[in-house]
Order: sequence, then structure tokens, then C-alpha cells
Amino acid sequence: MTLRKLIVKIHLYFGLLTGLLFFIIALSGAIYTWQPEFSRIAFHQKVHHENKPFISITDIKNTLERNFPEGDFRTALYRDPESAIEVLIYVPGTYFHAYINPYSGELIHLQDMNKGWISTLKNLHRNLLLGPPGREIVHWVTLLAMGMLITGLVIWWPVKGRPGKDKFTIKWTASSKKLNYDLHNILGFYATWILIFTIGTGIFWGFAVARESLKEFSGENNLTWESPQSLVPAAGQANSKDEVLNRLIQEYHTNYADAEVRINIPHKEDGPVQLSVIQPTAGINAVDFYYHDQYTGEPIRGNFQNGLAENRSTFGKINGLVYDIHFGSVWGLPGKILACFASLIGASLPITGFLVWWNKRKLKNKKSINSI
Repeated sequence: MTLRKLIVKIHLYFGLLTGLLFFIIALSGAIYTWQPEFSRIAFHQKVHHENKPFISITDIKNTLERNFPEGDFRTALYRDPESAIEVLIYVPGTYFHAYINPYSGELIHLQDMNKGWISTLKNLHRNLLLGPPGREIVHWVTLLAMGMLITGLVIWWPVKGRPGKDKFTIKWTASSKKLNYDLHNILGFYATWILIFTIGTGIFWGFAVARESLKEFSGENNLTWESPQSLVPAAGQANSKDEVLNRLIQEYHTNYADAEVRINIPHKEDGPVQLSVIQPTAGINAVDFYYHDQYTGEPIRGNFQNGLAENRSTFGKINGLVYDIHFGSVWGLPGKILACFASLIGASLPITGFLVWWNKRKLKNKKSINSI
């Protein structure tokens, strides 16, 4: 058996083994690319812009106390004037997002993030709705899919000479069998150059050895980080915590008017107030983290693992870039469109590939019968 025939066999058997599962993973991933847009509609996040200041942390606490007293208030994300404040709430066994009108304090929507069709779509993509065992299946299917892309490129290249025009353009007037072959061969070729990145980032997430190897190679394991902490005052000497939180969120949301600001509510006695300044279209690596004393509001400075974006480690930058590459958001809206279409084509490849194999199999059987 020649090397090319061996590669064809590997491509075929990997496809038959993982085809259905890869179809589900790729299709759900294509749809989940638009999760922020779907969530904005489904969770009623859009509000009418009013010429009023945003509500305070105290107001958010009052709203939650009236509507969801059993929840543990963790973070609040202050966004643009036409978006509800997104509040993260923990309860035993799950977590919620509460969407609150930034001007009136009205609770607009309360969503259990482990329920609903968007959560189901996410879990379908991540674990096939099978929990931890499903995650392992997805990881290995993703790894085999990378093998499919590589062997597919080898098969696409002509046995002799350079690729001709027929390797780059689909002949829409051809027979159904030839058209199906072109849809698999040519669309697969174009989509591969995007799928290599989306699948590669999935492998990075799925296998600890990939992450740990990068940590070792980048020197991450040799770095040491400080831990931001508040100074616990003597009894009776502390300022009102809500007063500090209200002042900090007002200052940051005013000073970074074009950004989103997330404030974390401290839950430990010496825990800091963490504020994240997020540029919505700039990606995860553009997020700056600031820390303040929860009792005084004074800045806490140090060598923190999550600090200013410009000080992020090599591994931290790559790790952040992985998410943006996976969903195409690293290239903005055009990137998300490309990632979505490439994933849709990826979902079609097991179908068109199966039909290519089935048609060849029928032709082979027909020839065998005729030769008898």
C-alpha cells in the first residue's frame, strides 16, 4: 500500500468513526458563535437610553433583596447607556444572570445560566449533553478532526502536477455525484484554513498537556505572582463597604465611558475590590484589571497575575487569544462570520464525505456484479 492510499484510508476511517459527532459539534459551534447576540435578545438586555446617572451598587443590592433574596451577589457589569446591567448571582448548584435597568433599578430578566436553549446549545457543543464523559469525547473527536483536515489537504493535492482550476471552483452544472464531490473537496479545502485555527484552539482547551507544555515553554511556571489583599481595619474603624463600592463604580464608569466595567464584590475579609475595564470589541487581552482596598477604596498595586493588559505574561496573552480565535472574534464581525461559515461547512463535510464513500462503494459493487 502506497503512502497516499494509507492517508486516504486514515481519512476515511476517521470520518466514519467521528462523522456524526463532529457534525453535532461543528453545527452547534457555528450557531453558538452568535451567543452574545442571541443572549441580548433572549434575555431582554436592551434598554431605553435616559439622561440619568446609572444606579449604584446599593441600588442593585436592594433590587436583588426584593426579587431574589436567596442569591449571592458576586459581580455587576456596567455597560453602555442602552444595555442593562448584568449581575452575576450564585446559588447552590447553579448561577444566575440578572439584568437590571441601569436607570430605574428594575429587574428586567433573571436567567438560570444552566437552563434554557442557549445553555443547552453551549453544552451540546462542549460535551454533547453527556456531562464530563461527553467533554472527553469532544476533546478526542476534535483531535481526530485535526487529523482529518491534514489528511484531507494531502488528498486534495493532485497525484501529479499542480492543482488546476477544477480544484478551486465548484462546477454547479455537474451531475449530483460530481457536485457532491466538489462540495466536499473544494469547500473543505477553503474551510480548512479557518477550521485549523478553531479546531486547534479547541485542542488547546481540551488537553492539559497542550497548556502545560506552553506554560513550560513560555516560562510561565517560573513566574511568581503577588496576591492583592485589603488591610482589615480595627473594629469600628472601617468605612461603609457599600459607600466604597458605589464610589469606585461611579469613578470607573465615568472615567472609562467607552468601556464596560465589571466590579467584583469581595466575599473575604481581606479580599480586594477587583474592577475590570473591558473594551467590548478589543478581545480578552485588552482587559485591564485594577484592585482597591474594600474598606478605604485605596488602590492596591503589585505584580498580579491578572493586572494591566500590557503586563500580561506570554502564556496569559496566548491563553486569552485562544478564546478570541476559537469564535472568530479576534477579527471582529468579519471573523465571526468566517468562523460561523467555516463551521457550517465543517458540519457538512461528514455528510458529503459519507456520500462520496457510499457512491464509490455502490459503483465498486456494481462492477463486481457485472464481472461475474
